[in-house]
Amino acid sequence: LTADPAEDLLPRWSPDGTRLAFVSNRSGKRQVHVLEVAGGEPWQLTAVEDGVANFEWSPDGTRLAFTSVTPLPEEKERLPPEADPKSKQAKPPFVTERLRTRSDGTPGWASAKRMHLWTVRTDAGPKATATRVTRGDYDHREPQWSADGTQLYFTSVRKPDADWIDTDTELYVVPADGSAEPRALTDRRGPDETPAISPDGRWIAYTGFDERKPPASYTQPRLYLLDTRTGASRPLAVGFDRAILDGTISDMGAPRGDGARLVWRADSKAVYFQSADRGQAQVYEATLDGKYRQLTQLSQGEVRAFDVSRDGRVAAVHSGPAQPPELRAFALRDAARETAWRPVTAFNAALAASGQLVPYEEIWYEGAKPSVTTFDGQAKSERQWIQGWILKPPGFEASRRYPLVLYIHGGPHAMYGTGFFHEFQLLANRGYVVLITNPRGSTGYGEEFANVVQYRYPGDDYHDLMAGVDAVVARGCVDTKRMAVGGGSGGGLLTSWTIGHTDRFAAALVERAVTNWHTFVGTADSNYWFATRWFRDFPWRDVPNHLDRSPLQVVDAVKTPVLVLHNADDFRTPIDQGLQYYAALKMLRKPAKLAVFPDSSHGMSRNGRPSHRITRLELILDWFGRHTGEIKGVRPL
Repeated sequence: LTADPAEDLLPRWSPDGTRLAFVSNRSGKRQVHVLEVAGGEPWQLTAVEDGVANFEWSPDGTRLAFTSVTPLPEEKERLPPEADPKSKQAKPPFVTERLRTRSDGTPGWASAKRMHLWTVRTDAGPKATATRVTRGDYDHREPQWSADGTQLYFTSVRKPDADWIDTDTELYVVPADGSAEPRALTDRRGPDETPAISPDGRWIAYTGFDERKPPASYTQPRLYLLDTRTGASRPLAVGFDRAILDGTISDMGAPRGDGARLVWRADSKAVYFQSADRGQAQVYEATLDGKYRQLTQLSQGEVRAFDVSRDGRVAAVHSGPAQPPELRAFALRDAARETAWRPVTAFNAALAASGQLVPYEEIWYEGAKPSVTTFDGQAKSERQWIQGWILKPPGFEASRRYPLVLYIHGGPHAMYGTGFFHEFQLLANRGYVVLITNPRGSTGYGEEFANVVQYRYPGDDYHDLMAGVDAVVARGCVDTKRMAVGGGSGGGLLTSWTIGHTDRFAAALVERAVTNWHTFVGTADSNYWFATRWFRDFPWRDVPNHLDRSPLQVVDAVKTPVLVLHNADDFRTPIDQGLQYYAALKMLRKPAKLAVFPDSSHGMSRNGRPSHRITRLELILDWFGRHTGEIKGVRPL
C-alpha cells in the first residue's frame, strides 16, 4: 500500500473504511499520515514537534486521539535545555530530578517531557493544528474513545510519587475537548491497563491485579469489567489461573499484527483474549457472567495477534514449530478445528515446504527437589514436573550421538513454547540437538510455579535445567563431551551461573546478562522495580545476598569457554554487566570472546538490525562449532 522508503507502521482503518491512517517518519518525525482508498498519495495529518506515539480514530471518523511528548510553550521554559544537533557548541549536561534516567529501547538519556493526549480533526487538512487534552507532570497512554465520541479513556499514574510506583496505573476518563480534569475510574494498589470499550459503550474490559505487600516477583494480570454507568468494577474469567494477554518467547517480529489486546464481541456480551498455557498461546472467550472458555485447541503453536469481525470471523497471526508466522482466517464456530483455518498469506511457503524446518518433541521430566517453593517461604516436599521440547537435526538417526545445545529463556517470568523460533531451527540444521525448557520461575504454569524464584534467583531453576539435560542424555543420542549452553538476559544470567557450578559444557553463550547484582540496580532502567521485587532490601543494605547470587562470584570456577555478547545501548541489563564478566574471565586467563553491538538495545536478537542479527548468529555458530567440534553432513538453513 505504501512505497516510501521511510518507516510506516500502526495502520488503522477509518470507521467507514474509506481511509487508512498510519504513523510514518517520512517527514523526519513520526506523524500520522492518511491514505485515501479511492486513490492518491498519503498526506500528513499531524505536525506536532516531537511526533506521534500512537493514535485512535473517533467513532464517527471526524477526529483522531493521539499521544505525543510535545510540550506546550509555557512548559518548555521549565524543561532542561536540549542539544541542538546543528550547533557546534558543547552539548548541555543531562539534568534531572527523576528516578528513571534511561529507558531501554530509547537511545540517550530519559526525556523530561511527558506523554499527553491530543486530538486533531481529520477534515482540517494537512498538518492540522492539534489540541492537547491532558495536563500535569504525568505520562498518559492507551487512549480509547467513548462510543459517543465525547470522552477519552486512558491509563496513567497521576500520583505524586509516580516515579516509584510507575506500574500502579489507573483508568481515567476525560472530556475529549479537554474542558475538565481527568477523573479516575479505578483506585487500587496495582496496575489497571489495556482498556477496551464495548461496542455499545456500556462496558470497559481491562487487565490488572492487586499488588501484594511486599510485591511479588510475578503476579498474573487478570481480566476485569467496569460499568461506565455505575462505575462498578468486577472480575471476568473468574478462576482463570493464567496471565491475560500472555504469550511465548519468539525471535520473530513479523508479521507484527497489533500485539496482544482485548477484543469485544459485536453484541457487547463477551470479550476475547489471548493467553499462554504450557507452551501454547490460545484464544479464549470471557462472558459477562464471569465464565470463560477456550476457543482454539492448538496442540502445538500459538496465536500471536488476532481480531474479530462484526459477523464473527477471526483473522489471526499464527505460527507453529515448523511454520513461520502467517495470517490465517476462520469463523469463530471453527476456532477449535485448525483444519478449517484458511491461509491468507504464504510469505514463507517455500521455507516451510523445504523439509529443513523440524518439529518439536515435547518432554516432561522431574525437576530437582526444591527447598522453598512458595511466595511466602513455605517449604514443600513434592517434586515439580518440568515441561520442555527437543529439536532434532533433519535426518536424525537414533543410533548416532549428537552435540547438544541447552538454550535458557530470560525473564525469568516468561516461557518457551511451540511457536516458530528461527534460531533454534538454525541450530538444529547445523546438526545440534536443541533442548528448550521451562524451569521454575516460568509463566504458563500458574503464579505459585512462577514465584518459586522470588528472592532465590538463580537457584532451584538451575537444578531444573540440569535435570532436563540429564533426561535428554539418558536417551542415548547426545555426545556428553560436545554440549553447549546459552541464553540471553535472564538466560544469560543462568548460563553464567551454570558454568560457575558445573564443567559439563564445552561452550557457553552469555548474552546481555546480569552478572553482578550488587552493581546492577544502580544502572538498570527499571532500578526500583528490580530492587523491590527480586530482593528483600537494597544492595547497600544487603550486600551478602546480592553477591551470593551473582555469577561474578563464581567466575573462578568457570572452565567452559565463554562467548560474551552485549549491546551498547542496553539499559535493561547495562553493558557494564557483560564487561565485568568478560574482564574477570580474561584476567583469570580463561578462554573468552567479547562482542559488543553498537546502537543496539536489550532486544537486539529479536528486533535489531538484520545485519547485527546475522552477525550475532554467525558468532554463536562459530563459537559453538569451535568448541564442540565439526558437525559433518549438515545442511545450512
